Amino acid sequence: MGGVNFPLDSPLANKYFSVIRFEAGRRIFLSNEIHNPSRRDFLKRVMMGAGGYAFGSVLIYSREAMGQSKESAMSETSFSFRELSEAGKITLATSQSLQATDGISLSYRRYTPAAPRAAVLFYHGGGAHSGAGYQYIGNGLQTKFDTVVYTPDIRGHGFSGGPRGDAPNPKQVWEDITSFIKQIRADYPQLPLFLGGHSSGAGLALNYTSEHDHERVTGYVFLSPQLGFRSQTDRPAQSAPFAKVDVSAFADYAMSGGTARGHDYAVRFNYPAELLKADPGMVPAITVNMSIALTPFSPREQFAALDCPFGLWIGSEDELFVPEKVLAFANLAGSVRSRSQVGTIAGGKHLSVLVRAHETIGPWITSMVNDKKP
Repeated sequence: MGGVNFPLDSPLANKYFSVIRFEAGRRIFLSNEIHNPSRRDFLKRVMMGAGGYAFGSVLIYSREAMGQSKESAMSETSFSFRELSEAGKITLATSQSLQATDGISLSYRRYTPAAPRAAVLFYHGGGAHSGAGYQYIGNGLQTKFDTVVYTPDIRGHGFSGGPRGDAPNPKQVWEDITSFIKQIRADYPQLPLFLGGHSSGAGLALNYTSEHDHERVTGYVFLSPQLGFRSQTDRPAQSAPFAKVDVSAFADYAMSGGTARGHDYAVRFNYPAELLKADPGMVPAITVNMSIALTPFSPREQFAALDCPFGLWIGSEDELFVPEKVLAFANLAGSVRSRSQVGTIAGGKHLSVLVRAHETIGPWITSMVNDKKP
């Protein structure tokens, strides 16, 4: 899919933009003719959600194309579910709930060892939920590394309340993380706490670190992170992209200053129909608001500003991202880099890493906990 120019010819667009350019159906560049710096930063962040969203590969569609029939939708996915479906069964922890600051019920699962030495808050990827493979991480860290693991369903996903795939605004999704951190600290006030996620869940965690009032933690866990198009970490366009994006929704949202189309479903996932039918917790599409919450808006600057050590891992066979490009982000970190750990998980694909990730995450968390002992 070649480069295409989408002129924005409204009076407001002419004032702040000359053009938004989409290259290869994925990359969005804002012109330098946006005159107001705060406005420019706002627009950049919005458009990161449009062009950079998803586990990786996306296609840009017109608004009309978003309504195509099921029969004409893509039948293949851009990554394999096979390894995850063939993995041994793990019993899901019981679903519990926490009330968000706006009253919405947020669902989560807790994997609790007899004598926990650390706690992890770990978020699922885009359109998924805590029971869609994340039980392997929860169970593995619980049973082999004495770590209590909280795996939430992002609002509008899984068993959490709220409109499916939507949020009142991006900041509310980040505030939900604060609510969970405070709950975990109330449950286990003495434990070192780690925040992380997989794919878009890792992107969500990275965005949270940029909130000026974010809660400090002991460390971050980024597993096969979705870092947005500005990271240039995704593999070349695939025959079956993971998601399709209605870019007009993001453009309208940006031009309105965030007052229009935030609740429009602008990112539709290419999940197999049989998967969506079998698992009602999966979300087939998310809104502009949710996409912005999950997509890192300035990944290089965000990594450089990390305020504590981190673990950064990706499967060596990841179908969506180039491992070497993802791992290179660790070099942007400052003094926290020395206590961080970075590497590939041999043979791991984008989803199959969930089955064995605890074998890599656990030892690093243990080393961090031991280093904190007096």
